[in-house]
Amino acid sequence: MLNEKKVCLNSTGYEFIKIDCPENTALEIENFLINKNVFGTIYISIEGININLAGNEKNIKSIENFFHQHNTFKNIFFKHTYSDKPPFRKLKIKVKPEIISIKKEVNNIFNIKKNYIEPKELEDKLDNNEDIYLLDTRNNYEINIGTFKNAKNLNILKFDEFVEKVDELKKIRGEVIMFCTGGIRCEKALGYLNEKGINSFKQLKGGIINYLNETEGKYWDGECFVFDDRITLDKSLNPTYKELCPKCQQIINAFDRTKCNECRESE
Repeated sequence: MLNEKKVCLNSTGYEFIKIDCPENTALEIENFLINKNVFGTIYISIEGININLAGNEKNIKSIENFFHQHNTFKNIFFKHTYSDKPPFRKLKIKVKPEIISIKKEVNNIFNIKKNYIEPKELEDKLDNNEDIYLLDTRNNYEINIGTFKNAKNLNILKFDEFVEKVDELKKIRGEVIMFCTGGIRCEKALGYLNEKGINSFKQLKGGIINYLNETEGKYWDGECFVFDDRITLDKSLNPTYKELCPKCQQIINAFDRTKCNECRESE
């Protein structure tokens, strides 16, 4: 995917790793990012870190280098997309109970077998018509906007409903490959499934974003929903700025792209 001279680099990455004092880690990161002129969100918890940043490419690459040189975060895999402006309004660094919420304790999240499948390996399987079960772990509204051809889903409205589907998932036979936007939901889900006795499921490395970056995306239908002001990305990872509310997916007021009238008035 070419950046087409777009000026803003969007970088997303995560790592499930034990952090004894998330508050101290958040302060360390906040001090490093002072005057870096970047926007986005960084969530930190005892289970790891979830990073979504946007800004000048030089600044973003220097921040990625900071994390890769850090003793705790050196293995983060960053995925890149480009846009003509930052899709966030400010920089938010926050300590949370979970870096991606499933509302269930996953005790083995640091020790699970990742079972990654690379994007091109998945494409080869699809080219060869191999008998695989492609499982979309995202929410219904995301799936309605775009997904892989012939993919299955769990008909969930939010990610924490995934835990209610374990009995259904145990009935699936064959090779199961899970996918989500950037990989973090699949990895959290995989940890939970491992504790429930499901150990064979695989996950698409880097999620949809990495697949569209590494392939021509010929098995992808539609667009990919993202949780920022770009709203969706097309198959070439270009932002569409669709007029959708990130909260309820209703039409957004033309003068305020952050939420639709109903969601804004309900706050």
